[in-house]
Amino acid sequence: MYLLFITLTLIASQGVKAAGATSSDPCPAIDLSDFAGDTDPTTSLCLYIEESGATQLEDVLHSNIEWVRNQKETVNFGYDPSTFWVRLRLKGLSHLPPDVFLRLDYPHLDIIDFYLVSDGKVHEHYESGDTRPFSRRPVDHLVPLFPLTGKYGDQADVIIRLASNGPVVIPVDIRSKSSLDDAEKPILVWYGVYFGIMGMMLFYNAVIFIFVRELNYLLYIIYLSASAGLQVALYGLGFQYLWPESTTLNNLMIPLLTALMPFAAIAFVWRFIGLHRIGTWIEKMLGGLLYLGFSGLLIGTFVLPYSVIMKVVYVLSLIAISLGFYVGVKYWIKGIKEARIFALAWFFYLFFVVYYLLYITGLAQPNIISMHSIEIGSIIEMTLLSLAFADRLNVEKERRIQMQIALNQDLDNLVQARTQELEAANEKLHRISITDALTGLANRRHFNCQYREMFSRCQDEDVPLSVLMLDVDHFKAINDNHGHGFGDLCLQRLAEIIRNHIPDDAGIAARYGGEEFIAALPGTPEGDAVQTADNILHELRRTTISDGRTCINMTASIGVCTIVPEQETQMTAQLNEADRLLYKAKNNGRNQVISVSTA
Repeated sequence: MYLLFITLTLIASQGVKAAGATSSDPCPAIDLSDFAGDTDPTTSLCLYIEESGATQLEDVLHSNIEWVRNQKETVNFGYDPSTFWVRLRLKGLSHLPPDVFLRLDYPHLDIIDFYLVSDGKVHEHYESGDTRPFSRRPVDHLVPLFPLTGKYGDQADVIIRLASNGPVVIPVDIRSKSSLDDAEKPILVWYGVYFGIMGMMLFYNAVIFIFVRELNYLLYIIYLSASAGLQVALYGLGFQYLWPESTTLNNLMIPLLTALMPFAAIAFVWRFIGLHRIGTWIEKMLGGLLYLGFSGLLIGTFVLPYSVIMKVVYVLSLIAISLGFYVGVKYWIKGIKEARIFALAWFFYLFFVVYYLLYITGLAQPNIISMHSIEIGSIIEMTLLSLAFADRLNVEKERRIQMQIALNQDLDNLVQARTQELEAANEKLHRISITDALTGLANRRHFNCQYREMFSRCQDEDVPLSVLMLDVDHFKAINDNHGHGFGDLCLQRLAEIIRNHIPDDAGIAARYGGEEFIAALPGTPEGDAVQTADNILHELRRTTISDGRTCINMTASIGVCTIVPEQETQMTAQLNEADRLLYKAKNNGRNQVISVSTA
């Protein structure tokens, strides 16, 4: 299950990663002449994404970089160490009323540089981000706000540079102060409700602890305090009000509290369920390993990178919550009354934690539920756990007897069954993560990983490595004339043909993008690789593809590049050369194979 949030798809093309249509100037201008208080410019944003981080503002202003227009209603890249440049073209600025801001409605981007540019000249530059002191923000506000003005002309470009070790979420809108106040009133009400509930639960359990002096309540209070503190940090309230000038503390609090919260939860569950007394050796071992894991993370928070800590915390937290839910369900089945509430509490928390992990890794887009799923889940979970505590005060003696009986029954078989289910689920998720859904071949990300391994192996063994780049001829016409459904059928049939001639033990074949396929054949000289390509073309030519209404025969063009690897820099060169030979085959009339020796 943890592959849902540690598997991130990275699509690289000459240092730029993006999705959408490109052109010489794909960025549309947003007309603010009739600005009514709020505008969502998300689908008018243009993006430039580069991995090196070496691009400077002068490069963006004066170089012919390739901007890509965002086509999505939300912009969420998950964990991505790249540098992101955002461009927004504005006109009608002279008609704007006072106090209009561009808002980045996410408080946890590390570095934000805002530039207001017109006529190739930078007129305003503001800095923000949670690795810079809060006082450097142009507006004292929970999330970054940047003033928009028409004093430099009616038209201008907004250029924003972003980088972060955490999730890269870019929710952008333009709002007047009154619109901003109206939009944030529900959020402030939510903050009040959330922290009010947390405060009441802290007070309630603190009073009980004072009277009963039971360690469980102290551990639960620590858990509640860590949860509330984490939300203070996640909301950005801590950076604004508690440590505005300490960027070190700001970037430390989230991983520290994220590790402390499950650390306290494990200690609480350990005693609440009584695993230290009646648990099997498997339960004790799992609980002990999780306890040691989070102890190490609490120490590692001070020395390890933020992104590493957070990813490990997410994995261990998901395992810990799943184990807590399993224990709750098990006791529920065994007939323990308060275990019903315990199981429901961990079920809701598990559900919302998974949703939050999908959001911060970019697999689920931002919305009111995903952005506040941790708070929602924690309120439900902690409320239910408080009820379980109250119930326990009345039935403690009976509950202990029932637990002692239940923990001696079939635990090993249940654990083994759960383990097998988790292994099967992980294996299924792994297959999904490396496979192209339409064709069943490997996807581009998996090909890149396998190609790198094959390249290193061929380099060590001093044997040739061949790459075949294949593109369907006139595929756009097939889609236009017969529909995308028939086009998909054509790609599936071609994938079967490729798989017939390139089995798994011979190399790897993948769908590289659209109607383009790629294959790598380690230990294969050029002649054999060209013969394989010819065999694929021959079978493709004599294959009639039909959906019952339409029948066609397809052709393709293939470029073949074979090298004996010597150094890593040849990897990109080999792929580029195979691509060049492919397009030479197309330019020479298509329906043919061109290799280095025949070019």
